[in-house]
Amino acid sequence: MAVTVQKPNQPNQTTPAKPGQPQTPAAGTAPARPTAPVQPLGPIVKRLKKGELLFAEGENSRAMYLLKNGMIRIFKKKGDTNIEIDTIRSGQVLGELAFLDGNPRSASGEALIECELVEISGPTFQAVLSKMPDWLKMLLKTVVGRLRTASTRIRQLETASTAIDYSDKDGGKKGYVFLSPIDVLKIASSLLLVASRNGTRIGGGTDIRVGLLNRYANQIMGIPSAKITTFLDVLAQIGVLTMTDTNGAEKVVLDDVDFVEQFITYLNEENLLEPSKRHDISVKAFMVMSLIVKHLAKFPKDENTGLTTINLAEIQKAETPATPNAKEPFRMDEFPELVKLGYIGNIAIKSSEAVYTNIKSETFLQTYRLQRAVMAINAANEQKRKGGGAAK
Repeated sequence: MAVTVQKPNQPNQTTPAKPGQPQTPAAGTAPARPTAPVQPLGPIVKRLKKGELLFAEGENSRAMYLLKNGMIRIFKKKGDTNIEIDTIRSGQVLGELAFLDGNPRSASGEALIECELVEISGPTFQAVLSKMPDWLKMLLKTVVGRLRTASTRIRQLETASTAIDYSDKDGGKKGYVFLSPIDVLKIASSLLLVASRNGTRIGGGTDIRVGLLNRYANQIMGIPSAKITTFLDVLAQIGVLTMTDTNGAEKVVLDDVDFVEQFITYLNEENLLEPSKRHDISVKAFMVMSLIVKHLAKFPKDENTGLTTINLAEIQKAETPATPNAKEPFRMDEFPELVKLGYIGNIAIKSSEAVYTNIKSETFLQTYRLQRAVMAINAANEQKRKGGGAAK
C-alpha cells in the first residue's frame, strides 16, 4: 500500500475558489477550526472604582485575585437583604475557593474604596499547576474542599452584621437594619477616640488615621469594615467630615468633632427611651425642617425672648413653583408632629398669608443636624434592605 508523506513545513494545498466563493480545503486536509477567545497568560492588573462589583454570587469563576491596594467587602444575599461575610484588605487573596474547586461563586465582592488587584486567570494557574507533582495536586484539592465546607458552615452561622427592627414602625413589619444604633455608637465612639488621642490638626479639622479607626471599631469592637465605611460616607454626606483619595490611600479629615460628640449623646439618650417616646420624625416632617432652615435667615430673632418668629405661609409661597396647579411643598396639617416633639411652637394662623410659629434658632439648627444624620443612616439602611451596595 502506497503511503503519501507530506514534507515538513509544507503548506496545505487548497482548491482555488471562484470569485465570490470561499476557498475549500483540498482532499485529505482537515477544515480549519474557529478561533476562540484566548485568555492571556500571566497576571493582569485590574482596577475598581468605589462601589463597583468584582464578582457576583452564583456566577462561574474564571479567576482569583490578589488585592494590592484598597478594601473589598464580601457579602451574601439573604432574601431581600445582604449578609456581611468578610472584608478583604491589601495583600490578601480573594475568590480562590470558587476558582480552585470549580463551584459557582458563593458570595459577591464589592469595592469599598478604589482598588487595584492582580487577576490570576485559569490558563495562568493551569500553567503553574501542570508543573506540580500529582500528589501535590491531590493535596491542594483536598485542602480546598475542606476549606469550602468550613466556610459554608461559618457563613450559615453569620449573624453579626445584621439587626432586626421589631418596633411598630412601618406597620409592625420586621425590617433589616444594616447600621443599628449600637453599631453607630461604637463607630462614632471609636472615631471620637482616634480624633482626640491620635488626630492631627489640619486647618479647621482633624486628620484621622483610618488604620487606627479600623483597629478600634473593627478589631476591638467587632464592627465590619463595610459598616465603618458606610458611616463615614454618611458623615461626609452631611458635611461633618471630608474624605479624599490620594494615590490609592483614603484620607479622612473630621471637620466637626463637637457634632460627633453631640450625636453620641443624642443616640444614648434615645436608646434609653421607650420606642413610643423617641424623637423619630417622618420624611415629610424632616423636609419641613429643611425648608425652615433654608429660609431661617429671613426672619430676625427677638433678643429679649431669644425666639425667632417664622412665617410658614411665606416659606410655602416662596417654595411653590409659579405655574398653574403647582403642588405646594407642604401642608399646614404636617406641622403638629414637629409641635408635639417640641421642635417648633404652636401654630398661629392669622390669615392665609400669615401663619406663624416660634423657634429657638440655635436649638432648632442643632436638632436639624442630628435628624439629618439619622435620616442619612435610615437611607443607607433602606439601600441595603433593597440589596444595593454601599451607601453613596
